[in-house]
Amino acid sequence: VKPRSLPEPPEEISAHNIVLPVLYLVIFLASLLLNGLAVWIFFHIRNKTSFIFYLKNIVVADLLMTMTFPFRMVRDAQGPGPGPLSALLCRYSSVLFSTNMYTTIVFLGLISVDRYLKVVKPFGDSRMYSIAFTKALSAGVWLLMALLALPGLILASARRGPGECPQPRSPPGLLLRWHWAVLYIHGGTFVAVLAVLIGCYVAISRYIQRSSRQFISASGRKRRHNQSIRVVVAVFFTCFLPYHLCRVPFAFGHLERLLGDSAHRVLYYCKEMTLFLSACNVCLDPIIYFFMCRSFSRRLFRKSNMRTRSESIRSLQSTLLKCPRLY
Repeated sequence: VKPRSLPEPPEEISAHNIVLPVLYLVIFLASLLLNGLAVWIFFHIRNKTSFIFYLKNIVVADLLMTMTFPFRMVRDAQGPGPGPLSALLCRYSSVLFSTNMYTTIVFLGLISVDRYLKVVKPFGDSRMYSIAFTKALSAGVWLLMALLALPGLILASARRGPGECPQPRSPPGLLLRWHWAVLYIHGGTFVAVLAVLIGCYVAISRYIQRSSRQFISASGRKRRHNQSIRVVVAVFFTCFLPYHLCRVPFAFGHLERLLGDSAHRVLYYCKEMTLFLSACNVCLDPIIYFFMCRSFSRRLFRKSNMRTRSESIRSLQSTLLKCPRLY
C-alpha cells in the first residue's frame, strides 16, 4: 500500500523549513572542522594496524556524507512540492547520504570485531590482522555499498509524500524489487551490526572480569579496548537506533490503513529528526578516534603543543625529584 500524500499546516511547514536547515548547517560546519582535522592527523599516521585503516575508512564515509548536507538544507528549505533541484536532491543526495551512513555502520561493526579479536583471541589467524586482508575487506564493503546504491540512483520521479523522494512513473518490476530489497538489506545490516556490537562488548567485559577473578592481570590495553567498545556502542545507540526504530512503521505498508493523517504526520517529523540525529554521527566519530586510537590522540596533542596526561605526570614527577628536600 502506498503511503498517503498528506497536506501540512502552514505553521508546521515554516518550522520544518527553518529549523532543519539551520541544524544541518551547524553540523555541516562542525563536521568540516572536526573531520578536516581528523584527515590531517590520519594523513601523518601509517596504516600500522587494521584498526587504524578502518578508522580512516570511516573518515572518508563521514566526509562524503557531510557533502550531502547542503543539498538536504536546500530540500528542507524549499518545502514540499517539486523544486528546481528535486531530481538532484532525490536521485543523488539522499542516496549518497544513506549509502555513507550504512558504510559507517558496517565499519563500526568491523572495529568492534577487531577489538574483540585483539582482546579475546590475540593469537588467532594472523591473516585476519594483516593490512592486506583489511584493505581487501574494506574495498569489498565499499563495492557492496555502491552496488546497493544503484537502484536508488536510477529510481526517482514523482513525490511519495510530504518532503520525501518519489517513486518512478512506470518502474521496471525487477528494478523496483531490487530497490525494496536494498531497503531490507540496510535494515538487516543495522540489526546485524547492533548484535555484533553488543556481543563483542559483552564478550570483552566477561573476559576481563574472568581474568581478574582468576588473578590474571588484565592489562591496561585490554581495559582500554573495553572502554573503546563502550564508546562505539554509545555513539551507535545515540545516532542510529532512534532512526531505525522510527522507520519501523514505514517498513510495513499495511500500517498506513491504521494511521490517521495526524499520526502519519507525527511519524514523518519523527523520522526527519531521528535522521538528523543519524547525521550527527559525523561529529561524534572524531570522539571515537580520540578515545580509541592512541596514535590519533598523541598526534593531536603533539600538533597542538599539548601534553597527554601521562606525559604531564612524568614531568611533574621529575620536577618533584629535582626539588631540594626541606627536611
